[in-house]
Amino acid sequence: MPSPRRDDEIIDILETRVLPWWELHGLSHFAASKATLHEFNKQRLPEDIRTYVQKRRGKKVAAHGPRYFDNTSYAVASWPEDEQWSIRYPSLVCVLKGSADFHIADYVVQCPQSHFFLFTPLVPYPNGKRSHLEGSDIENRYCELLWFMTPPGATNRISCWTCHSQGSQHWMHQLFDYCLIGQSEVISFFNLFMQEMLEKPEGYREMADISFRGFLRLFLRDLKAGQFSTAGKNTSYESPQDSSPIEMAKIYISSHINQSLTLESVSRAVFMSRTTFSQRFVQETGKTFHQYLTECRLTEAKRLLSEGSWSVTSTSRVVGLSTAQLYNLFLKHEGCTPSEYSNQHKPPAAI
Repeated sequence: MPSPRRDDEIIDILETRVLPWWELHGLSHFAASKATLHEFNKQRLPEDIRTYVQKRRGKKVAAHGPRYFDNTSYAVASWPEDEQWSIRYPSLVCVLKGSADFHIADYVVQCPQSHFFLFTPLVPYPNGKRSHLEGSDIENRYCELLWFMTPPGATNRISCWTCHSQGSQHWMHQLFDYCLIGQSEVISFFNLFMQEMLEKPEGYREMADISFRGFLRLFLRDLKAGQFSTAGKNTSYESPQDSSPIEMAKIYISSHINQSLTLESVSRAVFMSRTTFSQRFVQETGKTFHQYLTECRLTEAKRLLSEGSWSVTSTSRVVGLSTAQLYNLFLKHEGCTPSEYSNQHKPPAAI
């Protein structure tokens, strides 16, 4: 088995393959798992995707694993004989080399190189313990995959790792937990992409394409700048686990700014009661939770609109507001509409 990847190898993968593929193909090389083959085939699928029925042999077993503060577990169920499980969180994979066979529920999806696949929550998929190759010809085949995931409860972390299958053999490189120090935009763009692809609101394809491209570019930039720490890597940065709950909450707000955040949801994310969290938030920040959240949304919206390439509708989604809410926010705090602000602050046209 190869030795664990170095940081520059991950950078090379993103820079020479993953980002160029997404910019060239985008969602035309993307598919997402569904509970049944019929539902899966109803998607707008890439031409090169192939599927076939493959029933499971074993029985469903209730998952037993660590439980979190809200008494929920990471995994929901497993099928040990088929080496499948269903979990509560999405993950994304890019096929770097060869073609991969994903045994999902009662069917198999063959996903070729340069394609992206989203494993949606609760839909059974391979648990990573066996080869991602199926069929009678697997001994002559090889595939390499790159995975992305935001771990449960993470406030500023992207897990990124590679795995390989050759014939019936399967191995993984060391799991890299890239803790992005102060770079909340990376997590925000990744979470926005996941939200758009899972919820599919009107116009989601354009927003998903923009957000994932933004995530890849920011992630690559921060990896090059060393703005991260990895599992097993010495770093002088303060670990998020060593921060106070309020500091962790501020990171969580920044990285989930596109979502519908509430005092209760954020207090749960940092393992505090609603009342205690509210009191400590005011003590440590000098602002109420609502005041701080509003300030964060406004600051991010102003930054995006100042770039000149973001529409008001897209900006409102990125900061977790409706267009009407963003309009009212700017009128109240800036004395102008979002469009007027964009026109006043966008960079001058290149000569």
